[in-house]
Amino acid sequence: MTLVTNAMDTSSEAGAADGRRARGLESRRRIVMALIELIREGKIAPTAEEVSMRAKVGLRTVFRHFDDMETLYREIDNEFQAIVLSWSHEQYEQGDWQDRLIETVKARGRLYESVRPFFLSGQVHRHESVVIDSSIRRHIELERASLKKILPKELLADKPLVEALILLLSPNSWFRLRRDQDLSFSATLATLQLAAKALLSR
Repeated sequence: MTLVTNAMDTSSEAGAADGRRARGLESRRRIVMALIELIREGKIAPTAEEVSMRAKVGLRTVFRHFDDMETLYREIDNEFQAIVLSWSHEQYEQGDWQDRLIETVKARGRLYESVRPFFLSGQVHRHESVVIDSSIRRHIELERASLKKILPKELLADKPLVEALILLLSPNSWFRLRRDQDLSFSATLATLQLAAKALLSR
């Protein structure tokens, strides 16, 4: 009888632990999705309180799953990097390297529009977040690597030209034109393509 009782108790405890684990995973998912939703809606610096309200969990639950906001940013960065990496795998085989470069400008524009709220949020928090700072640095290196796949060797040897292109085709340039100079997507694209052609024809 004792053995049967102990087995039932063990089974009950295991079931309770599984239930807590499942609830914990669900709470974590809701917290991450809440932060993503808030940022996508334009709330580029959501607080832990806002996240907890959107996720419909207590503030203590937010910090129980994520010791601080830095840990939460790491979860968001995983999604951001997945979007960026999917773009980096695009290949442009048609035309010469100039054609592929111009096509890359268009692809980057689509990428920047899709990650716009995350980029702006990252700029706000970069000074206080090692995760975000590292993410931005990785993205710059990815931009550099993608250019190296396109430019011919003689141009790659021209370091000032390469650095100028990296700056020109960066999200900073894109959002300066889109936000501060109030250009449409097509006007921004045309402006950067023109600038790239002018830079390469110097």
